[in-house]
Amino acid sequence: MTTIALSQLIHEAPAFLERVAQRIVAFFEGLDEARVMAQRYRAFSQMSDAQLASRGLTRQDIPRAVLELSIRA
Repeated sequence: MTTIALSQLIHEAPAFLERVAQRIVAFFEGLDEARVMAQRYRAFSQMSDAQLASRGLTRQDIPRAVLELSIRA
């Protein structure tokens, strides 16, 4: 019985580890995306109203603009 269990474990381990690795990579990619979005938000927030207007934005548009830039990227 132990041999069968170990054989199955050895057979299924690579697929399991691949799924774990994919989730870890997705987690860190999500962190990176959040960091980029925070930087964009900060950059827009530091602009004057005139600078925002030149881009067709108001202060209220900043969150939407950040999300739209993230979707396009």
